[in-house]
Amino acid sequence: MIRIITILLIIISFAGAQSKSELKNVKVLPFTKKQDIVNYMKKTMVQGLGVKCKFCHNPLDFSSDEKENKLVAREMMKMVKGINLNTMSKLKFHEVSCFTCHRGQDHPDHPPKH
Repeated sequence: MIRIITILLIIISFAGAQSKSELKNVKVLPFTKKQDIVNYMKKTMVQGLGVKCKFCHNPLDFSSDEKENKLVAREMMKMVKGINLNTMSKLKFHEVSCFTCHRGQDHPDHPPKH
């Protein structure tokens, strides 16, 4: 009986360790592994916005929220996700991304008028 409990505890602790994220302060993106988020950022942010990591991140602490650009990017990611989940699925239209508006620039050519 003790042997079975010990084996179960090992399995449970191993399963729990596998689900923990390697990343800190990731609030919008679904990644748990560093390499996955790096690949996503290279594909999406570098191409979509034409920026490098330090545009949004402190190179000494990528998890820090000290740069306003990171906070804005997080809200924009939520916006894009919401558009793709709600609007585009109903319209049967292609997915939008950062590139849809930014076209490889850190700020869109024609920002909305206030």
